[in-house]
Amino acid sequence: MQRPIARERALTDRRGGSVRKRAPQAHDRRVKRTTRALIQALVELSIDQGYSAITVQDLLDRADVGRSTFYAHYRGKDDLVLRSFERLLEGLDRQMGAAPGRLAPVRELFEHVGGFSPFHRAMARGGMLDRLYRAGTATLARTIAPRLAAASMPSGIPTAPPDVVGQALAGAIFSMLRHWIDQGEPQGPAEMDEIFHRLAR
Repeated sequence: MQRPIARERALTDRRGGSVRKRAPQAHDRRVKRTTRALIQALVELSIDQGYSAITVQDLLDRADVGRSTFYAHYRGKDDLVLRSFERLLEGLDRQMGAAPGRLAPVRELFEHVGGFSPFHRAMARGGMLDRLYRAGTATLARTIAPRLAAASMPSGIPTAPPDVVGQALAGAIFSMLRHWIDQGEPQGPAEMDEIFHRLAR
């Protein structure tokens, strides 16, 4: 694995002797590679030895990432977990796009978590699951609320502020997710998506 570069370096243009900065795209690619390596290390170590036992140095050694690089982006391993989960949810929401009638990427989320149930259990044992779910609820509530505001409600149905309803529905997603995992994933992700949206409607 190529070792990520700790900071953006200036490059010398030999032809003109001028100095230019590395292209933002190259920097972004390095950051993404570093993040992927750290997340892979986190998942492997959490399953192997438990989240609570992991040190930042353990992550750096497994991911082959420098300490200065890590702390340029994250305050610690908890920050890595929480911010990575928020980015995951934002990505799943973008994948969903403007799907008619859907408020949140429930199917996509359940598919992802279902494929990493050992990591989910490791987060529960390590005391991080509630914090992850709170962060996830806040993230999904921000995308559910504008979709609710844009939806046309049938006449005669009492209305409530979209941000309040968005928070409630996002919380329901993670309550359903916890129950689904605890019960051994008896329904498929698509069925859970349909159940959620039936309840939401």
